[in-house]
Amino acid sequence: MSDALLDDTNQFLVSHIQSTNDLEIAKLKSLLEAQKAEQKELDAKLNKIAHASKEALIKSEENLNSQQKALQQLLGNLEEIKQHVEKYEADHSTPTTSQHELLIHLKQLEEKLRRVDNARNYIKALLVACELSSQALDYVETDPGKAIKPYEQLVKFERYISSQPMADGQYSELCDYLKKRQTQLWEELNAVLIKSFKSALGALSWPTPIKPPYGPQIKEKLEKFESAFRHLIILQQSSAKGQQVSELSPVSIMLEDLSLRFKYHFETSKPTNRLDKPEWYLTHVRNTVTTHIPFLMTTVQPILDSMKDFFPERVFVKDLFIHGLLQDVFRKLHKSIPQAIQQPNILSHTIHQILEFDKSLSEEFAYDDITVSSFVLGNPIWFNTWFQAEKTFSQARYDEIMMDGQVFEINSQDTNNNAVKKTKSAIRLMNLLESITATYSLVPHLTHKLKFFIEIQLDLLSQYHKRLSSAVDSFEALSLIRSVPAPGALPDAVTGVMTANETHGTLAALHRLYRWWTSAKAMSEMLRDWDDDEFFIDLNFEIKQDTECMRRMLKELQDRNTMLSYARLMESGSSDSLFADALAAYNQIAERIEKVFVKIAVKEWTNNARAYSKKDWWHLSTDNGATTTEMSDEIYAPLQDFRMTFTFLHKILPEPDFLIVYRKTLKEIEDWYLRNIITRQLPMTSVDQLETDLKLGLWKIGQKWVQKPENLMKKLKESIIQLKNQ
Repeated sequence: MSDALLDDTNQFLVSHIQSTNDLEIAKLKSLLEAQKAEQKELDAKLNKIAHASKEALIKSEENLNSQQKALQQLLGNLEEIKQHVEKYEADHSTPTTSQHELLIHLKQLEEKLRRVDNARNYIKALLVACELSSQALDYVETDPGKAIKPYEQLVKFERYISSQPMADGQYSELCDYLKKRQTQLWEELNAVLIKSFKSALGALSWPTPIKPPYGPQIKEKLEKFESAFRHLIILQQSSAKGQQVSELSPVSIMLEDLSLRFKYHFETSKPTNRLDKPEWYLTHVRNTVTTHIPFLMTTVQPILDSMKDFFPERVFVKDLFIHGLLQDVFRKLHKSIPQAIQQPNILSHTIHQILEFDKSLSEEFAYDDITVSSFVLGNPIWFNTWFQAEKTFSQARYDEIMMDGQVFEINSQDTNNNAVKKTKSAIRLMNLLESITATYSLVPHLTHKLKFFIEIQLDLLSQYHKRLSSAVDSFEALSLIRSVPAPGALPDAVTGVMTANETHGTLAALHRLYRWWTSAKAMSEMLRDWDDDEFFIDLNFEIKQDTECMRRMLKELQDRNTMLSYARLMESGSSDSLFADALAAYNQIAERIEKVFVKIAVKEWTNNARAYSKKDWWHLSTDNGATTTEMSDEIYAPLQDFRMTFTFLHKILPEPDFLIVYRKTLKEIEDWYLRNIITRQLPMTSVDQLETDLKLGLWKIGQKWVQKPENLMKKLKESIIQLKNQ
């Protein structure tokens, strides 16, 4: 038994047998009889439905066969009629038959009738157009709102006629007439409505700023203004065909007086028209927007919002107003930029002012339409001229910085002992790079930003890196490879470095290295800060959009600079910043100089401790005057220089960097002890002396900087313990 049948049986038993009395034979029999009667009734209904369905199927099949026969008969009749027509046309196609003449006559009558019908429709269309035009002109002076409705009907009527299949043939002249009539009527209506709107503006003393709240004396004037404004919008949009709104007739009229004022002050021979003062007319435009924005947003914008059915999308009057004002700026720049190109300083100043102007429009008025910078920098000749001027100026500033006689002197105003001190060149270069960022961060196009970033900013970083690297190269060549001065060596003024053998010896060399080291460290810190800068994060994100155009451009630009890895930058899964390569390069310079610090200290120790390493350690065991409570005489000189060196390094280096140099130096000195002292199989007395020399000497000095310096020389310490236990 299936689960469904079992469930039905259980449900039946539960509903009909609810007590023990229901199990009596009489009640069960009556229940069985009732079920049999119900089953019999259902069987009868089923038979009746089956019989009716069978009859319906038979009837449908007969009807289908009948219709099929009728269709076949109609098809045969159609073929027979077609044959008769073809035979009749063949029999009466010669000019000799009267039937042929009758057929030609009938065709001529049909053509004349068609022409008469077309002429009647033509005249009807003309009458409709004339009637609509007359209605519009009758109302235009007294009720402009009523005048616009007939015009709208004429526009719809012209579109309907033009959409007809015969519009390009028989109705072409009618379509031309309707378009001309529509244009003529629009001009007549527009002239009257403009006159009315200008009258309303004059009543409001436009373009004098109108600031809310409005008094009772101005509300009636505002009502006339709003009415005239609406009528012009309706007239314009009735024939706009759902196009995106780029300008509105009433807004353009409002801009006429403002444009005239702009021309008067900045495009004539007035003193305010100066090529070197672009900020004057840009400030004038920004102030104009500021003074009129309250009226636009509180009075004009609600009018447009209430007429949203006339526009495909919401229209913002502030954007149209600003866009209209910028047309004057575009016209002015179209004349002034070609003149400014001849004077790079004026060109640079002009574009800087334009970028700041666009930024103010965006921040103060949320304007994001066509900007002035897009207009100017979209011209390849203008942009390239400006870019080369900026690049030349930046390079000149860099050269000036590096030609300074105190280029690597520490800034005397930097008093922070814990931070990396900056040299004068690092500070001035950082300021220059920041100013470059401030310039191109406002440039709208990504390709233009990358040219500034790679060809100017990264290029200057690369030049500074090469200057530091070449200085370290020269230092190592003159100081570390050659232990004594060679005849005819180039002086400091030529090489730009000071060796350990020159004036003031090791400390002077360390100080010179330190200035290069802190210059590299300062640049590294700046680059790490830039990694977290919002502008460079956004720039990196835009680059990784992975467009083919961006790939070509980056490939072209990155070949000119080693501070940028094209393959890594365009890698989709890469999380590296824009400055990853530059940061690695400057860190490498700093680490390299730290290694030189260690080399100098170790070399100095090796030279000074040569007598100590060659002393007769076996003689100590038989010398009754020897004692293990005092240091050896030979160790004083190397310890004194070691103390001076690291006291100086501790003074100039930040604590973490000093400890790195100190630990590496102790490791090198430990290796020196293991090679030169421990391997000599010292007697016990000499081992005690060696331990005393370390405890009272090197390790005691190191306690000034670390708690247990001996733990940094564990191999040496364990070797001494092993020797003592032998």
